[in-house]
Amino acid sequence: MTAPLTASDSTPANAVADDAAHTRRTPWWLWPHVLSLEAPVVAVLWQMALAHAHGIRLTPMLNAGLALACWVIYVLDRTLDTLGVKDAAKLDVRHVFYHRHRHVLLLGVVPLAMVVLGWMAFGVIPEGVLWQAVGLALLVALYLAGWSAENSRMMRDVFVSCAGLGGLLLISRLPLESGHRFVLSLFVLGAMVVSFLRQLDVRMGLLLPKELAAALLFAMGCTTSTRFLSMPETLAEPVLECVLLALLFACNLQMISRHEAGLKDDPKSPMLMLGTLLFISAVLESTRAGVLGHAMLFPGRAALGGLLLLGVVHAGRRRVSSEAYRVLADLALILPLPLVWL
Repeated sequence: MTAPLTASDSTPANAVADDAAHTRRTPWWLWPHVLSLEAPVVAVLWQMALAHAHGIRLTPMLNAGLALACWVIYVLDRTLDTLGVKDAAKLDVRHVFYHRHRHVLLLGVVPLAMVVLGWMAFGVIPEGVLWQAVGLALLVALYLAGWSAENSRMMRDVFVSCAGLGGLLLISRLPLESGHRFVLSLFVLGAMVVSFLRQLDVRMGLLLPKELAAALLFAMGCTTSTRFLSMPETLAEPVLECVLLALLFACNLQMISRHEAGLKDDPKSPMLMLGTLLFISAVLESTRAGVLGHAMLFPGRAALGGLLLLGVVHAGRRRVSSEAYRVLADLALILPLPLVWL
């Protein structure tokens, strides 16, 4: 056993622990994860694969906008997780970085990135994609308020207020029929109710776990451009495609969270993977039978490949560290994407 850290009378004990956490060695292969670069890469590659499957040609700005937006959300998510943390030594390697640089990120980097996103949104992004992205941004704000900003009441109130005001403005300006506006209003209202209930410490995790909420938002972001530009005749296929990706991403996130929590034999991950396998199989069979459009075959193949690789990673969970497990689980999402081009 190692001797406990000691501090002089002029140095608080938590400051010593904070310094010890900041000096942890980070292997080179983990830096993309620490800098939150893995999520933008996964999002952009899936967006490009879906565009190819639907025969759509995306402008470079759509990929750049998705990458930057995804990076900002992950930086906010991980930085907000560290607010209120007194003992930095208990943080994992990625949260140590955001705890150390939280002031620079929240007051400098994130606002600058938001300005760039605003210029891209109103200057170069197609209007139809813009409205969908704004609606998704409101849901992301509620997600950050409900799950990531739990340690800061002020940040929770800021995100919920921004989402509520933004939702009212968005709904009033959306070029949709009144019925669609009503449905969207109910959806936003329901999301805000969930967020407010969480602020009142109601246990909403059983209703909508954080991993599932994050996976759904991530899938909606990956499919935003193709959902608009492919101009589907019905909403069935875009919804199924989004659910397909959401289930795959949920498997990834739940596996990682359970592994990091030390629950390596938790039965929830295999059950979710089995349910995802059944859903993917149903989508592929419906596509082969002609019930769904042929374009659904390609993301279905890639999702199936990703799920199988996640199964391989999960099977070897006892042989790798939490950091390596996370990296391998993320790689499993993108390695099968060449199947879309076959």
